[in-house]
Amino acid sequence: MEPGWVVEFLDNRNFLTALVTRVKGSKLLVLSENDREMAISQGRILSQNNSSLNPTHPRNDLVKKLSDISRHRQELADQLNIKELWELLDGEGEEFPYNDLAELAWDGPADNDRRAAIYRAIFADGLYFKMRPEFAQRHDAERVDQIETERLRDAERERELKDGGAWLQCIWEDDYPEPPDCRNHVLDILRDMAIHGNDASEYKWGRKLLEQAGLAGDPLNPFNLLVKMGEMNPHENLDLLRFGLSTEFPASVLEQTECLCKQEITDIAIRRDLTDLDIMTADSGGARDFDDAVSIRDVGDHIELGVHIADVAGLLEPDSPLDIEARQRTTSLYMPDRRVPMLPEILSEECLSLKADEVRPAFSLLIQLTPEGEVIDYEFMPSLIQVRHQLSYQEVDAGVETNLTLSRMFRLSKQLKQRRLDAGALVLPLPKLNVFITPEGEIGVSLTIWENPGRSMIGEFMILANHLAADFLTKNGAPCLYRSQNSPSQRLIEGDTNCADLLPCLQQRRFLNRVSWGTEALRHSGMGLETYTNLTSPLRRYIDLIIQRQVRSLVATGKPLYDAETLSAMLSEVNDMLRKAMLVMNIRRRYWLQMYLNGAGKRDYEALVLDRTPHRYRIYLPELALDADLPVIRGRDLAVGDKVMVKVHKARPREDILKFTLA
Repeated sequence: MEPGWVVEFLDNRNFLTALVTRVKGSKLLVLSENDREMAISQGRILSQNNSSLNPTHPRNDLVKKLSDISRHRQELADQLNIKELWELLDGEGEEFPYNDLAELAWDGPADNDRRAAIYRAIFADGLYFKMRPEFAQRHDAERVDQIETERLRDAERERELKDGGAWLQCIWEDDYPEPPDCRNHVLDILRDMAIHGNDASEYKWGRKLLEQAGLAGDPLNPFNLLVKMGEMNPHENLDLLRFGLSTEFPASVLEQTECLCKQEITDIAIRRDLTDLDIMTADSGGARDFDDAVSIRDVGDHIELGVHIADVAGLLEPDSPLDIEARQRTTSLYMPDRRVPMLPEILSEECLSLKADEVRPAFSLLIQLTPEGEVIDYEFMPSLIQVRHQLSYQEVDAGVETNLTLSRMFRLSKQLKQRRLDAGALVLPLPKLNVFITPEGEIGVSLTIWENPGRSMIGEFMILANHLAADFLTKNGAPCLYRSQNSPSQRLIEGDTNCADLLPCLQQRRFLNRVSWGTEALRHSGMGLETYTNLTSPLRRYIDLIIQRQVRSLVATGKPLYDAETLSAMLSEVNDMLRKAMLVMNIRRRYWLQMYLNGAGKRDYEALVLDRTPHRYRIYLPELALDADLPVIRGRDLAVGDKVMVKVHKARPREDILKFTLA
């Protein structure tokens, strides 16, 4: 190729006609029809013409001649009917030189302009042929149909982009015009983006929609748009949706539930009648699902402690629709604004709930103890019970000094706790934050104090029952799901503590090992027990139902219901869902806490300094039982253990941003 040749190449999908002014190795220096000097590789050349122009002629004249050539070639290309050419070549092969196509199209010899026009026409059409460097590849009919379908889809997408973007822009400006035909698809995209963010299946397209509407700057805008349209609540629990946690029961589950609630107790013959016992429940105020109750009485020289559990296993068949649904849910969800039960309310709050004055089927554990709280013997049994007293924790706290039964129970619980402490238990009764919403819609906070008599007493009895369930299965060689915890890497606290001195209790947390579940009988260091499981809340936790079935089967038949392999598989499924459920509950509580802090006005909170890094302090706010960060402030040095006053600097609930600063 020499200077003076006329060539054509693609530049940003546009054909350019140019004059070669210089050849430099594999590069060509050219002057284009739009009066640009460019350096291109020879591999980009699509057509060339050796009937040269003189590069020494005036530049304006050369540019005009190049423009005339380009215009003429485009006029020729516009005259071509590519579809007719495609039909003529049916059955003649797949690959055709451009010279042959030009001769066929004009029914005569092909010149440079006609060959160049073929390039342009095939490239512009893109439907019937694919442009290759040396030849045109003819598409078969199936490929043509496919391309046409893709073009229709692309055209529809472009309409959706234009119409949907304009609609969203109006919505954002509080104008609500008639929605476009693509409304449902746009809503689906926004909903997916609001829930899954960058992981949304059509995130890139959704991003284009938002850009079209001028709303791509804030990742919360998909959610904000849905709120404006009334498609989502301003306080929508996106994490419930993100993790796919069920909130409604399928029809098959509700149908089975209705049938179960209509059933009479048919196995009275195998149940121990314990309706004469003075049985009580103690729960948080407002509790509705009573799944455990307790009793105490003297039997000779011994104390008999009764722990009575709602007999879910006696009613609910394994692998029935209701059981499968409960296993998939794994646990009841308790959130400030919503409760999502593991079992339908008619079961968990009515038919199986241990409500006062109702005869209920139960699974009871009768424990024989010495007056000093040493376990002598115990027995599990299906039973019939009748709760006499439905107390709140506050009522237990108020009556423990005056009521003889409550006083005896509390004294026994303290003996049981001391035995665990003597065995190495590490009890850190740090308060727990409760965030709640009143019937009037007000957000409130409170602290659960674990060492109050009611909670600590019932807690000790449930710990003992859980331990004895694990002990019973282990001694009988039956597989069990054990809850265990390794000893802390460093121990700062020995014996009992009420955590009135917060700092050592808070620092001790740093050295604790995680609690884990498995099929091997390992020690639970925190409890001070050699074996431990969960049995006492089968209305709310599926693991408790598994263990209740295992113990119940062993009592009834001498054989466990589940083998070790089945238990391991169930644990794997339940653990994953339990992790998601706990995450959703924690995030939701934090969301409403931040909403509370936003509405609490400008006020100060006392904080305890726990740790310092180069750029921040770790602090603890006792009033909120909350760990937080505090930025290091130049000129103000704080030491571990210092108490300071802080205030909320920033709280953005939807983004989970909570920052404090010194008051």
